Amino acid sequence: MSRNWQTGVATHQGMKKSKNEDSYLHLMEKDTNGNEIALFVVADGMGGYQIGDIASRFAIAELEKWWNKRISKLIRRKDTIERVLKETEHTLQQINKGIKALSQQTGKKMGTTLSMIVMYQGSYAVIHIGDSRIYHMKNWNYGLQQYFQQEAVNEQYLSSLLEEQHTEILETEPELLKLTEDHSWVQAQVTNGILSEEEARSHPKRHVLTQCLGIESTINVYSHKGTYQASDLFLVCSDGFYSLFSNEEIKNMLVSLEKEYTNLQAICDYLINFSNFSDANDNITLMLIRNLYVNTDYAAEKKGFFSFLKGTKL
Repeated sequence: MSRNWQTGVATHQGMKKSKNEDSYLHLMEKDTNGNEIALFVVADGMGGYQIGDIASRFAIAELEKWWNKRISKLIRRKDTIERVLKETEHTLQQINKGIKALSQQTGKKMGTTLSMIVMYQGSYAVIHIGDSRIYHMKNWNYGLQQYFQQEAVNEQYLSSLLEEQHTEILETEPELLKLTEDHSWVQAQVTNGILSEEEARSHPKRHVLTQCLGIESTINVYSHKGTYQASDLFLVCSDGFYSLFSNEEIKNMLVSLEKEYTNLQAICDYLINFSNFSDANDNITLMLIRNLYVNTDYAAEKKGFFSFLKGTKL
């Protein structure tokens, strides 16, 4: 992974499952200017069906084929993110048909969720079906500042500049946004004002999905696009992780752990262990992503590289 990215990924079958039906994928490509576009995906095979692991692996494999065939062409376009959204929505329709065909061939019903995010030059596209989730933590400069301070210490020619700056880490109040909408029975009840978020977390029907890949002939894929800052942190995870904690607890854990660890992989490993300690009864997969992308021309003109160390937003 490039120095422009901080990432971590971890997966575990959980304390009560005999196998892991989750699958994940992360891929990267460079455009002609050296800017990187990256893909991060989590797919949760349907545990209530007979061979969910095959469904999730099939979905991941098909997405990888699409990426390898198309992404080098898409990043030559000015409307890269829009084209990614359009093509991946179509690809998920084809994956849905493919999983249904596998079900017919094997005589075994199978399905999977799929949540993916593509990030490129400060813009992102989210494509999603099922109840895996993607979170976006904004207004959180600590991890980025800590990273640049460590980089400055590691590089002698930067350390002197760092000392001259007399920098200190300035904390801001982070905001955790859920970028996906659960395709589940309980989410429909929350949307209609019948259940609260807290009631939905413990409801007996919380695992009942209204949409996934491979079960119905037609699907309605959720998509969303937006922008991000270099300080922002993204979390992609299966329900085996987020179902154990409230959104506020997830935010507080990420904030606390970034103060203790500068390495997102270490944070992912810790969260897997903590989830199992919390008696996780499902497969657990999570990915943490930060893209240190900055428009260098704009940064130099407006604030300068070391404005990050002062907690200034570019």
